[in-house]
Amino acid sequence: MSATDTQYRPDIDGLRAVAVLSVVLYHAGVPFLPGGFVGVDIFFVISGYLITRIIAREIAENRFSLLTFYERRTRRIFPALFAMLAVTVIAASLITLPGEFEDFGNSLAAAALFVSNIFFWQTADYFSGPAHLKPLLHTWSLAVEEQFYIVLPLLLLALTRWARRHLVSLLIAATAVSFALSVWAVDAKPNAAFYLLPTRFWELMAGALLALGAVPPITSQKTANFAAAAGLALIVFAVLCFSSATPFPGVAALLPVLGAALIIHAGTATQATITARLLSVPPVVFVGLVSYSFYLWHWPVLTFARIASGEMLSAMEAALLVALSFVLAVLSWRYIETPFRERRLAAARAPLFRSAATAMAAALAIGIFANVSHGWPQRHDGYAPPTIAGLDRMNLATCFLKEDQSVAAWPGADACSQGNQKGPKVFVWGDSFAAHLIPGLSDELGERIQTVQLTAAGCPPILGMSVASRPHCRAINARALDEITQLKPDLVIVSARWELYMPRKVTAADVRATLDRIVATGVPVIAVGASPTFDFAHPYDVVYRNGRSEARANPVPSAIAGDRNVSVFDATPLFCIGQLCRLKDDSGFLFFDGGHYSVAGSRRVARALAPLIGAQTTPLAGVHTSQAR
Repeated sequence: MSATDTQYRPDIDGLRAVAVLSVVLYHAGVPFLPGGFVGVDIFFVISGYLITRIIAREIAENRFSLLTFYERRTRRIFPALFAMLAVTVIAASLITLPGEFEDFGNSLAAAALFVSNIFFWQTADYFSGPAHLKPLLHTWSLAVEEQFYIVLPLLLLALTRWARRHLVSLLIAATAVSFALSVWAVDAKPNAAFYLLPTRFWELMAGALLALGAVPPITSQKTANFAAAAGLALIVFAVLCFSSATPFPGVAALLPVLGAALIIHAGTATQATITARLLSVPPVVFVGLVSYSFYLWHWPVLTFARIASGEMLSAMEAALLVALSFVLAVLSWRYIETPFRERRLAAARAPLFRSAATAMAAALAIGIFANVSHGWPQRHDGYAPPTIAGLDRMNLATCFLKEDQSVAAWPGADACSQGNQKGPKVFVWGDSFAAHLIPGLSDELGERIQTVQLTAAGCPPILGMSVASRPHCRAINARALDEITQLKPDLVIVSARWELYMPRKVTAADVRATLDRIVATGVPVIAVGASPTFDFAHPYDVVYRNGRSEARANPVPSAIAGDRNVSVFDATPLFCIGQLCRLKDDSGFLFFDGGHYSVAGSRRVARALAPLIGAQTTPLAGVHTSQAR
């Protein structure tokens, strides 16, 4: 077993800067960096390289100690992390409402035990609220790294003792298995693929194999320059061209992983590359030096601001919060990270471990308290959120399939039919933004029309489209077209949260192609635009905090492209003037979460849709409906 040169590499700190800036700016909502999340993958490669380089050298010199290794890891990771956790506990106590504080407490306990990746994998749910309102969500990547730090030294020690001659070969095989698992799981088990170590192991091992000398050295300066430039190009391409619609990690993660590996491998001391010199510019290196604290602080700062405002952040607000995060990062690096790492604080091992155990126990205790107290409701006298009807009327898990259900779980057209069985048949097809139309159509028009519902969470009505997080989507949509062909309904209504898929995953032409396929069956079509979406989980909480019945919505996407055979309906004017949208009226709350209509909101839309439906279905022609308020 061999390790590469262990001298300091400023270009690696520069690569850290690229990684952290990609992630931070992506989280801040910078629109031209839709793939900035790949910065985490770059961090994984760097961590695998640096940690393995140290372990391999010490094992080769017969001086490796697990206690010493974990002492270094504790000094590096624990102080800044638990300082951040302490501040977030205070912020959560002051800002969050009971349900939010209970969720926070659960994630705090998971973060303290370094299992937050498992926690967020297990608690991921389509209607659990926006991910960007979870203040400790970013600790999932720290959990992956900590779990790797447990596995790696034990694995290297075991292989060194019992399979030294085959060590690198066995590690390459393990890396290949992890990559294959990631490729399979990104479609079959997308949440597990994203969060869990087995499907991320190969990314860390990409750096580890470099440190073990598994890749032949680059001997030509020209080749080194080309390799490093190619690596940087791969990273830039991923940051600029990937998006939340990209199946990830899987094959797509090869780009940032290979990019980081190429830069590290090419930028050796004897083959300093142009890319390495660019990454070694002092300001860039400094950002890399504070990158760990920058990563720790930026997410809770952005998240608590979103929670407190209940609205999307403006560009100026996001920029100021990023600047604040960087200031906190510099202070954390200067006064917390560095003194502990240099042994100026907790110089002895035993007090360090005791302090770490105490911090973990305290965080765990607070998390348990938040859970058993149901979010410490005594902080908010008079807070009594109502149950807002909506999801309970969308036929979840039957006619509205959950993300893990295949088309076989759909009970059929007869079972998913509502309303007047002798009236015009209206087939409703799409994702949750189609399913939330059902309560209103049933209540407002149920005496006149019959609705048939085939909807699926996160699955837009676009034929042939694969959705990474919804592996059954293609088959569900194919079944929907088959049903339309066989049933010959009087009308098809399609709806989706279109902006999640357009234009990066599909184009307007792809949508039109599906609409044309429906029209070719002889059935008229209404394409309904998405409802307004907000940066909150519960509308009541926003009204409770600011006393207003309106909130800023996310930018409304452009209308769905139609043609003369397709009617397009935009419900946004029913709720919004500009970006300011009503959350409630005299009938109650119009949304039950950050974008789905409540029953009241759905009825408002159905009333406005009635004339358009009437124009396509004879029994409704000429029907007068009340004007939507």
